[in-house]
Order: sequence, then C-alpha cells, then structure tokens
Amino acid sequence: MQSELKVSKSILAKLLASENISVVHRQTPTAAFDLKGRTLILPMWNDMDGDLYDLLVGHEIGHALYTPEQGWHNSVEENKQKKAFKGFLNVIEDARIEKMVKRKYAGMARCFAAGYKELYERDLFGVKKLPDVNKLNLIDRINLHFKLGAHVLIKFTDQESDFIRETAALETWDQVVDLATRIYAYVKEQESDKL
Repeated sequence: MQSELKVSKSILAKLLASENISVVHRQTPTAAFDLKGRTLILPMWNDMDGDLYDLLVGHEIGHALYTPEQGWHNSVEENKQKKAFKGFLNVIEDARIEKMVKRKYAGMARCFAAGYKELYERDLFGVKKLPDVNKLNLIDRINLHFKLGAHVLIKFTDQESDFIRETAALETWDQVVDLATRIYAYVKEQESDKL
C-alpha cells in the first residue's frame, strides 16, 4: 500500500507542478525542492497518510511554481555575509508560496490544514516541549504562525503584527526579498538593543 501511495503522490506532484519534475523518496528529515535540478525530495516517514503527503507535495510544488531559481540564488549569494538570512528568506517565501498554491488549487487548503495538524501532533516543530513559544525569535514565531497558527497561540508586538500583515499580503518574489531584508534588519536591531 505504501508503494502505491508513493507512486500516486509522485504523479500528483508532476501534475500540480505543471512540468515533468523528478520525484525522489528518501530517508531525509523533511521534504525539499531542488530549484536548479527540478527535483522534489519527499521523506520516507512512518505512518504518512494522504493529507500529510499532500501537504508536503503541495508546499514543495509551490516552490516549483513560484520560487525563481535565479532570484533565490542571487538573493542568497548577495546576503551570504548575513548570518541566518537564508532562513529568513525561506520562512517568508514559504508563507507566500503556500498562499499561492492554496489559491491555485483550492482543495489543497484542507490538506494543508490536516497535514499541519498532523505535524503539530507529531511535534515536528518542537513547540510542545517549549515552556513559552512566545520566547522564540521573531522569524521562528512568524514561521509557526503561518504553519501552525490554528494550533499555537503566538503573540506579536504592534511592529511585529505589521510584518505579519505584510507577509500575508505578499504576491511577488521582489516583495519577499524586501520584507525578509527588513525583518532581518529589525531582528538584528532588537538583538543589539539587548547587548
């Protein structure tokens, strides 16, 4: 049964991506999409149901459809001296591409909700072990808000709430780069104020 699920989800990924991407299943901690090689990498987790598969496929084909390979490469290279900037860029881009995938394939919204519920129950993000999720840094709280928002209550300051609204409204790659840059600068400023 599991091999049938892998085959059907591989076909689904190709259809949703609207191109003949390569789909590989391997022992890996999470799913990924190789923008240059056009390869979707799916983990081989125990007890993976259809909704969780659909979430992983839907998220990664979002990168296939909307994340520009050259734009990603250029942004990462231009900011490589900034420690952790790539992570900021990824979190903000994840929010944009998931919104766009759910817009393009309206039925995916239910799969995303069910899949993230499953990931929350598995504690993939490690939030159940934390004494206070609101003590996490801003970019981690933004990530959790957009992925687990229905399951975890996260607080934001007024300034941070503006970043949340901007993230929710993103449409273009250039907007992603601009917002990630501003959030990165804000976090660095906040960190220096604490020194």
